[in-house]
Amino acid sequence: MSVAAVLSTGVTARAGSARDYLNAPVDSWLLNYNAGYTTSVTPEDGTDTVPGVRSNVFAQSVVLTRIMDYWGRTGGFSLVLPYALIDTSVGPFHASTNGVSDVGFLWQMNIFGGPALTREQFQSFIPQTFSSFHLLVTTPLGTYQPSSPINPSANRWMISPTVNFSYTPDQGWSWIETYVAGRIFTDNSNYLVNGAQTLTQRPLLRLEEHLSRNVTDALWLSADAYFNLGGETSIDGIDQDNMANTLRIGAGMGLRLWRGADMGLNYERVVAKPASEPYSQTVRLTVRQLW
Repeated sequence: MSVAAVLSTGVTARAGSARDYLNAPVDSWLLNYNAGYTTSVTPEDGTDTVPGVRSNVFAQSVVLTRIMDYWGRTGGFSLVLPYALIDTSVGPFHASTNGVSDVGFLWQMNIFGGPALTREQFQSFIPQTFSSFHLLVTTPLGTYQPSSPINPSANRWMISPTVNFSYTPDQGWSWIETYVAGRIFTDNSNYLVNGAQTLTQRPLLRLEEHLSRNVTDALWLSADAYFNLGGETSIDGIDQDNMANTLRIGAGMGLRLWRGADMGLNYERVVAKPASEPYSQTVRLTVRQLW
């Protein structure tokens, strides 16, 4: 039995995440700290020959973004530095590890609805419906041991383009947002668990819908849905029958701590999935500081 933990860098969309870099004037810096705790249990096979896999992952990331002007549109370039602590048990087997996960780079740019604004212009700008493009690239840089069944790093490249459309009917008090993202993975050719050599993953499609509403100038609430499709892995050409096809439902809230700083708290739970996929729930904290 082998267990592989493939972690998110913490920059996947949550309610309003496409607005992070737009909620800042050009020539400024934006720092995001993300911390998430995920617990998951894989169902047994009904014969007691394959026990459930229990995993606990505490993942953190620091995302440093420079806000820039691209031909009159707001854009941003980010460095993503993630760190993970993982604990897994399968019957009598137990393992834990920690270390730097897949270091990444994120480039994003407004398509329409979010012009590049100076600090003076930003003070009087009224939020409007917008669309933007995001490109995340994660690297094989990170803590990885080929023969270990769990690792903070996936030891491969991942390319993830995302397009979002964010609609506001009331000048930024309410938002209805749709995200469409794809993920393409290179092979991990140094996957040496149980005598294997190569781990491959097929492309993954991710759809998201977010509804959020400002209760006051400083407090907002959200409802979130995530659906993953595809992404099946294979080891040395043998399919693992683990396509994602998973629907997650979540809720969140956010609070403005002081000018230029926000804190958000989200809870997500798997509500529909293939029989072989784990049940899981995640609690995530995000703190945002602009200067």
